[in-house]
Amino acid sequence: MKNTPDTSLEQAHNNETPSLSQIESDLILNSIPDNLVQCDFDGKVLWWNKVFENTISPSKENLSSKLISDLFNPCDSDVTLSSVINEAKSNGASEADVYILLLNNHHRCSLTCSLLSNNKGVLMVVRDIHEQQYEYEAVKHSQQQLEKLIDSLPYLLFLTNVKNEYILANKKFCQFVGLSKDEIIGFKVEDIFTDEIAEYFTRDNQKILSERTLVHYESAFEVDKNNISLSVDKFPLFDNENNIYAICGVVEDVTDQFQLQRQLQQTQKMEAIGQLTGGIAHDFNNVLASIMGYTSLTKRRCQQYNDDAVENYLNQITRAGERARDLVQQLLAFSRGDVGGLKVLDPVPLANEAINMLSSVIPSSISLKLKIRDNNLKHYIEIDPVQFNQGIMNLVINAKDAIEDDTGVIDVSLKYMVNVKGICDSCHSTFSGKFIRLSVSDSGTGIDRDILGRIFDPFFTTKDVGKGSGMGLSMLHGIVHGSGGHIVVKSNSPYHDKGTTIEVYLPEVKSKKVEESPAEYVAEKIQNRYAGRTLLVVDDESLITQYLDDLLVDENYKIITFNDSLAAFDYVKENINELDLIITDQTMPGLTGLELSKNIMQLGNEIPVILCTGYSDFAKDSSDIEHGIDVFLDKPFNDELLLKNIVNLLDKYN
Repeated sequence: MKNTPDTSLEQAHNNETPSLSQIESDLILNSIPDNLVQCDFDGKVLWWNKVFENTISPSKENLSSKLISDLFNPCDSDVTLSSVINEAKSNGASEADVYILLLNNHHRCSLTCSLLSNNKGVLMVVRDIHEQQYEYEAVKHSQQQLEKLIDSLPYLLFLTNVKNEYILANKKFCQFVGLSKDEIIGFKVEDIFTDEIAEYFTRDNQKILSERTLVHYESAFEVDKNNISLSVDKFPLFDNENNIYAICGVVEDVTDQFQLQRQLQQTQKMEAIGQLTGGIAHDFNNVLASIMGYTSLTKRRCQQYNDDAVENYLNQITRAGERARDLVQQLLAFSRGDVGGLKVLDPVPLANEAINMLSSVIPSSISLKLKIRDNNLKHYIEIDPVQFNQGIMNLVINAKDAIEDDTGVIDVSLKYMVNVKGICDSCHSTFSGKFIRLSVSDSGTGIDRDILGRIFDPFFTTKDVGKGSGMGLSMLHGIVHGSGGHIVVKSNSPYHDKGTTIEVYLPEVKSKKVEESPAEYVAEKIQNRYAGRTLLVVDDESLITQYLDDLLVDENYKIITFNDSLAAFDYVKENINELDLIITDQTMPGLTGLELSKNIMQLGNEIPVILCTGYSDFAKDSSDIEHGIDVFLDKPFNDELLLKNIVNLLDKYN
């Protein structure tokens, strides 16, 4: 080492005999990997170590008395060695990060200057941090890239420490909670979320810390008055000593998927109940056809006795049968998703009529009122009037059953609304636009939140056995959605803490032409000019064939009946020229009515065919006419209507 006459730094400070030998002192100072140089306040070099000598001028014999600024100087324009020395002289120390030309290359250096204890100069330490700076920049760049990657994920991602404090949150998570990263990092779970949600998340964290394992669940939460569904995965992160230092959470917003799944489940349920209902409706309509048919025959026979009382009894049976028929048709429309006989109607008189009917069945201790929110409500809906009436009845009766001790209030209201936005609690899809809202509110016990998602399921009911079928709200689902509407339920929530309100949103119809409900069919007595003609009747129900045989024989037709469609077709093949008209059921074992008609057409003779059906899974369109079907009649049918169609077809084919 080449240095000044002061052979050690300590000697240069105080001229005292050092405690270390010269050799030991040199070894220690030269083992330091940093550049060490002692200068006076003018910047003259007094002492240096071997590293400095090799760095600055390894070829020079002596650096003593040279100015430090001649050996190297910071490349930064705003930092000079003189300023660094003067600051150390004044304050005792100074620091700076600068670029210095070392060995013909600019290096990032950490420059530290300290005032010596004898106040005769300074000790300058120059540490080359170029590699460290490069590594720091590389790490910083990697962190930025990692942040970009995390922020681009479609999931909510976060880290919390063992104290439930957030230490990382990606962009998606910040957007979800509506806060910036600065408002999240360092704060606890309970500072971010409501008490209910925070307690839920904290319970998860405690389980992870105790069981040291992953937690997965899917759950629904209420955020900003919106119900959202989340799929959550949370797992522990371990340090080198296998201790948990953080919990990582990956959350996916599956609200849309959950709604689609529920819609699919609801559709599958509707399909299943539709298939079940179809079979029941077919059999039930056959029974109704027999009841109403034989009632009609009885009325015909009793007319000659002029017994008003008996005729009144029979009329009551007929009305009951017609009501049952209408209910079955509603059930079929609901199960198959049919829109039924939609008509443009004014909802106000429909609602008034329904409330007047319900007033007789609601106890007087329950106040039932209809409120028209707009006295000049002149907007129209498109719906089947019978179904609209049935929907209000279902809602009001459910409200009545929810009121304890039959003492309370049921409010029914109609209101025209614009800019409606919502999520249907029945089909789980979003809707918006202009609607007429039918609202039914009660002061009852409300609906538990645990079962709110099931109230539209077919046959689901909380009522005692024998007091409810579970079909009321299921039918409402079919009625409302058949008219393009939606349903919202409010019950036992922070925004509706008493009773239940069910809101039905029916879209406004841009039409002022209001249609009246169709009148009942009243047939005139048809003069039979085809007495003696041969009619073939095919139905697997013997009660139906017997009824039709009695009815048509009274009209002087010759009747041949079959309860087996295959046997009927065999008869037709042998006797086709003797038949004038065929009346057949649709749903039969062997051959359906449509198949029977197709087979008869292939025989080459044109015979008029009337197809009667209690339930059918095929559309009644022009293609069926091409297959030989001339007239469709739904069971139970009016006997006078049947007789009129028979005469019309015989007219057509003669």
